Amino acid sequence: MNLCRRGAEVRASSFNEVDNTVDLVWTTGAIVRRQSWIDGPYDEELVVNSKSVRLDRLNAGAPFLNTHANWSLEDVIGSVVPGSARIEKGQGIATIKLSTAPRDADNVAKIRDGIIRNISVGYLTHAIEKIARGKGQVPLWRVIDWEPHEISAVPIPADTGAQIRSADYSYRSAPQTAADMIREAMATREAEQEAIIDRLLANAGGAHD
Repeated sequence: MNLCRRGAEVRASSFNEVDNTVDLVWTTGAIVRRQSWIDGPYDEELVVNSKSVRLDRLNAGAPFLNTHANWSLEDVIGSVVPGSARIEKGQGIATIKLSTAPRDADNVAKIRDGIIRNISVGYLTHAIEKIARGKGQVPLWRVIDWEPHEISAVPIPADTGAQIRSADYSYRSAPQTAADMIREAMATREAEQEAIIDRLLANAGGAHD
């Protein structure tokens, strides 16, 4: 099972100043072009209904992250309000409780002002229906059983309808070539190595430039 990511939308007009919450669409199930090392390109469609989407993790208060970062507690800029994640008319909707910590103030202000609007959901796929298409067309993979694990604010989403409302990782906000995937894998590996070195040095009382 792979942890994948998809774009969505935040609706800034839904910002609640008193509760410091905002409503968002975290998926519309839009078809997104993917690339598999083994199978080549394919179109992925998330089936969005109450039978296909497992909402338990979201409704237990799943994290709202800064661009899928998950190395530190500082990456958490909010959380899903328990019980608010639901499926309505083919869309995944949830209410997010935003952080009031000073270090998160800039991002929260941008969400409130409608500057940050794009959302991406991290999810596990449990069952896929693979459908062959006509000659010259890539196959369609319909994800008929999947489980959202986290929601993130991102610069660019894959699912353009997913915004703030008015375990093997794949991280794709747009269609990729093989060269793009190689560069992304190398950059991810370097970032992971840097983070590990920083943690080891911090534990040893050192520093790393």
